[in-house]
Amino acid sequence: MPVRSNFPSRRTALQALAISAIAGLIAFASGCAPTALSSARQKMVAGQYASARQELLAIPLGSLDDAQRREVKDDLCVSVFMLGEPAYSTVEQRRVCADAAGEPASQSARFVEKIDDQILQSSYGRVNAALASGDLGGAEQAAQTYLNLPGADQAVVAKWSYRMWELVNQRDHRTEAHREKAIAAAILAVRQQHPSMRKLSKPEFVPWVAKQGSVAGTALFSSVALKGKELDLAIRRQELEVVSLKLDRLSAINDATIARCGCAGRTNVGIAETNFPLYLVRLDPETRRSEIIILPHRQ
Repeated sequence: MPVRSNFPSRRTALQALAISAIAGLIAFASGCAPTALSSARQKMVAGQYASARQELLAIPLGSLDDAQRREVKDDLCVSVFMLGEPAYSTVEQRRVCADAAGEPASQSARFVEKIDDQILQSSYGRVNAALASGDLGGAEQAAQTYLNLPGADQAVVAKWSYRMWELVNQRDHRTEAHREKAIAAAILAVRQQHPSMRKLSKPEFVPWVAKQGSVAGTALFSSVALKGKELDLAIRRQELEVVSLKLDRLSAINDATIARCGCAGRTNVGIAETNFPLYLVRLDPETRRSEIIILPHRQ
């Protein structure tokens, strides 16, 4: 995602936009706004945004007509934006301005668009910084902020997903080196517990997995893919809560994968909409059962 402009120049341009908006609102509403609104606007012109905001919040919206209510909300948007961070996060600025933009003839939509651009640029940088430092949890948190806004680039999200799974793989391989001596005995034990799985072909095994992911007629897995000794499962966001209560099924599925291939099988579970890591299921040589690692997690 190319950076269209640096933050200071963008902020300066938006401040000019806000000052212009204040002047325009005063001219537009001259003679029709309540006294409290006129007072608040004079303070905004003088740069007293915090004081102006308090006066605006004290105005009972229920006592205003549609035009006055729109004016108050537009002014709240401008005041919050001008106060900026750290007093008001960009997320809070967007919430206030998006609420104002919902009023007919509002002038706040342009602020929402510009704030969205700021959040996109900021979250983009935070995702890449988190991935570079190996912070899987921080990367996904910032990526979710990015995804929740208009203009999110899905190609960028796909690259992030790939890098997130790379982090998962790197950690798993480091751990695997310490488990090699006990892994063979654990595989044998799992195969003895699930003898029927040894005979299943790939076309038979994949539907079996899908069936294990069915609860009350609802399919929990939006896709099932078997690639060698690894099984990839995708879960839609709307099913995440149900799956979190059925984690034993993921363990049983990975046990079956191990029994079938006679190897240290692994199940990668991702969020269907983004393919961001959700769970990693692998063989624990100590318990001789599959263990579930909840992802993402911070180092």
